[in-house]
Amino acid sequence: MTKDRSFIDQVAANTAQEPAVVSRVIEEFCLALRRELEEYKGINGDYVGEQLHWDIGNRAFFHLLGFLDQFSEKYQWEPGSAREYVSRLFTEDEWKPFSQEYCRAKASDNPPSAAPASSTLEEFCSAAYACAMSLVSNADYVQKELPTVELPTDIRASIESLCADWIGTKHDVIHELDELQESSNIEDRIRRIMSWLGEDMVKLQEQVRRLEALATAEDRYRLAYLLVGESGGNILRSFVAAGESADRVLEGR
Repeated sequence: MTKDRSFIDQVAANTAQEPAVVSRVIEEFCLALRRELEEYKGINGDYVGEQLHWDIGNRAFFHLLGFLDQFSEKYQWEPGSAREYVSRLFTEDEWKPFSQEYCRAKASDNPPSAAPASSTLEEFCSAAYACAMSLVSNADYVQKELPTVELPTDIRASIESLCADWIGTKHDVIHELDELQESSNIEDRIRRIMSWLGEDMVKLQEQVRRLEALATAEDRYRLAYLLVGESGGNILRSFVAAGESADRVLEGR
């Protein structure tokens, strides 16, 4: 941290409250804000324009809009970006309780229907989402480290192409997941998602085999093999989890 005092400490000092109290209030505020944005119906469904200023007061509303203006200038944000940030800063064990907390909060306000497959479908969506984000985060890592390892030009180009495919698949999967639960052909969409992910796994395995042969022949290429192999292992584990959850959904239908 570059500042003398943390954000929470500054707010605590300004409000004459204990830092622990401020921290708890901020946590609850962020959770409530996220829920309201998702659940608000109103006249036109515009929570920020119609309701937010009533919920948080004029001063907070003014400064929050200022934050959003600055945010929009500095960040190119799209659905799924949050998971990328979270995966860089925390392990799954650290952030998963927060995700479960949000799901429980939603469930308490919106009791599930009698559909027996609802929980398994949620598990699939979560696992497929995690796999998509694993694709893009590992693609980013490989792209960043690739210039530092020695490789033949054609193999380097094929790895760059593979990373581009991973990023493209991430976008396709996220878009499909956004429409999945409201779809009348859930099974087809699940199979489509797993097919896209499966195609990338085949390309990954082919690339790793080529790099393994290259590293076996010449030790100077071993770092490149480890780079792609370890990143591929991360992706493969998330793909297996997505595949198992997809099977559970499809078996229950």
